[in-house]
Amino acid sequence: MVKRWYKKPWLYALLPIALLAIVVLLHSPSNEGPWKPEQRRTAFARQEGRSLIVHNIRDFRYDRRGAAIRSQEYLDKRYDLDELQGIWFGLSHFGPYGLAHSFLSFEFGPGQYLVLSVEARQRPGQHYQPVMGLLRKYTKIYVASTEQDVIGVRSQLRGERVLLYPVVKDGNSTAEELLLALIDDMNALHEQPEFYNTLLDNCLTNLLKHSTSFEDISAVDLRVLLPGHTDRLTYALGTTPNTMSFDTARNMATVDPSLTAIDDDDFSDRIRCGWHGYGKLQFPACR
Repeated sequence: MVKRWYKKPWLYALLPIALLAIVVLLHSPSNEGPWKPEQRRTAFARQEGRSLIVHNIRDFRYDRRGAAIRSQEYLDKRYDLDELQGIWFGLSHFGPYGLAHSFLSFEFGPGQYLVLSVEARQRPGQHYQPVMGLLRKYTKIYVASTEQDVIGVRSQLRGERVLLYPVVKDGNSTAEELLLALIDDMNALHEQPEFYNTLLDNCLTNLLKHSTSFEDISAVDLRVLLPGHTDRLTYALGTTPNTMSFDTARNMATVDPSLTAIDDDDFSDRIRCGWHGYGKLQFPACR
């Protein structure tokens, strides 16, 4: 006797999975709100000669637990590309097992930094959950911000372990090439939304795809899948300083929240005090 396909029990077990896959795939990204206040505006930029004008740079301040916003400000700033001095790679550990948020900070002279951070854009009441990032529950947003905002809320208020490394080489890429490539991505997202994906299209992969140093690195490398370990990869490649032991480099990169306050004028210098005396970097010693 021929067994009917619809009488096979395993097909019924697969049916909910198939229906979920169809719903997920048919879901379309949108820039329509409402959004959490800190992700309400999307950043965009334009280039005028050697100047880069960036709009909607976030500069928020939060309460002591980092949960409530006490002041909201968006800035428009002009940056001279000829003043671009370097890049800093940041990691903020928000959970165990290598869960971390990565970002880049571009240095334009003393105290002038532009942070670019790719994030999962969330609705009011939503909280970031890695599994939801696999089910198209978040769109992707480029946040342009001050260091006091993106770094300060994590290191000073949420108590996350924040690491900040100078990028000493990036293959054949220049700092300007990387910055402008990210700006192109940022402008594209400002016009046309895309989904955030926890594994394949996240805060880290969007930064690495423009870096020639990582061209031969597999997307399933655990140091990429778990961003909290990515500094081991940058150390191995020499993208971040590796003339000392890895543990020493991590200690030098660790931001000590007790050394400064978010509203201090020298915030950006103080959080880099671990790099005092390294190469040509001129930051105050940690006291």
